[in-house]
Amino acid sequence: MALLIIDAMNVIRRIHEAVPGPDSEEKLADTISSSLASFRRALKTHRPTHAVAVFDHGGRTWKHALYAPYQAHRKPMSEGLRDGLLRIKQALQPLGLHWIAIEGVEADDAIAALAEKWCQASADRVIILSTDKDFLQLLSEQVCVYDHFKGVWRDPAYVLEKFGVKPTQMGDLLALMGDAADGVPGVEKIGCKTAAGLLRIHGHLDRVISNADKVSGQVGVKLRQGIEMARLSRQLVSFKTDMPLGLTWRMLAQPQGIAPSASSP
Repeated sequence: MALLIIDAMNVIRRIHEAVPGPDSEEKLADTISSSLASFRRALKTHRPTHAVAVFDHGGRTWKHALYAPYQAHRKPMSEGLRDGLLRIKQALQPLGLHWIAIEGVEADDAIAALAEKWCQASADRVIILSTDKDFLQLLSEQVCVYDHFKGVWRDPAYVLEKFGVKPTQMGDLLALMGDAADGVPGVEKIGCKTAAGLLRIHGHLDRVISNADKVSGQVGVKLRQGIEMARLSRQLVSFKTDMPLGLTWRMLAQPQGIAPSASSP
């Protein structure tokens, strides 16, 4: 058994950006057909017993309330693509793929919540289909991350080679270095290599902060000045998983799938 969780907007946005030319009905049609082909390919490649596509509902979430500039610089979705999402969602049911979009809940949180609840209900694996580096902090023996576009698994060895840390340290790394794509501030002038070096020495963010007075040079100065931003950023890159999802595992079951013991996620 396996649960496949598709980060739907991650797939659709990347496809839309890759289709050449300005926004047009032709570009939208290509985006829709290519997106649906990607969803079909994901189901065929991974052959899950359970699957769900998770969309962003849109609007403010707890992260916007915590930090107003969160995602403020993200390129807004075009009206054409916004209209096209409904057509994509309508086409998923014939594929046997359930989809969700929960008001006030970021897709990342819903994905993390689904993974957590599946792991509580089953010993079988979870596959998260996304190129979003935030999900690398969820990697475990049971939770896998798959790059659909490159056709490769993102495992702990990849995280170590790419970012210089363990998956369990990814949240702390992002808290220190920030994430411009999502408007996560991090600590000024501390990039990935410096952040990874601090975490290799101290292990986790709390210890980095508690030892900030011992860090020399400009790194130490910026770290001490940015402690509150680091703590804020750590919250922004975390996942809130305690919300109801309004699902049952049976709703996500693929043909001939067998639900895990718990009745609902």
